[in-house]
Amino acid sequence: MSKTRWIAAALAAVPLAATLAPATLEAANEREVTVTINKIKALDQADVYSKGDFYARVTIDGTTQSTQPVKQDAEITPNWKISKKVKPGTIKVKVEILDKDVSQDDPIDINKVANKRDLDFTINTKSCKVEGFSSAYKCGKTIKRAGAEDKKAELSFVVTVKK
Repeated sequence: MSKTRWIAAALAAVPLAATLAPATLEAANEREVTVTINKIKALDQADVYSKGDFYARVTIDGTTQSTQPVKQDAEITPNWKISKKVKPGTIKVKVEILDKDVSQDDPIDINKVANKRDLDFTINTKSCKVEGFSSAYKCGKTIKRAGAEDKKAELSFVVTVKK
């Protein structure tokens, strides 16, 4: 058998998946989860002496990212997009809205549950189902939540998953 035929036969005997590194296979299955914050509507005054400077802090699968503060009017439409590549499965997400202050940033209440100002939920990247609220949502649907305590706001956001 010639050297060329021997190499071709040897390569044909090795399955393609075995030639790819596990990290390459894992990366090929990753999904990108994106939380898009479309609107924040203040329901009361965030700051006593000035208008609020709202920003978002979003944690997706353990990684936290923050946006830049935006001066608050009665309503802002920041269109903030926070994304992270994740493995397929159920992923934990936390959304917080904060008011930027000189000394300490104040959490804004966006959760109707007493003494819970942020939102914690999960996204199943395979079925594209958002759970952790009174009802489940499909990816791409607008989710609205509003707080009931001091320094409260209504939040509108969308969760998407891309392969």
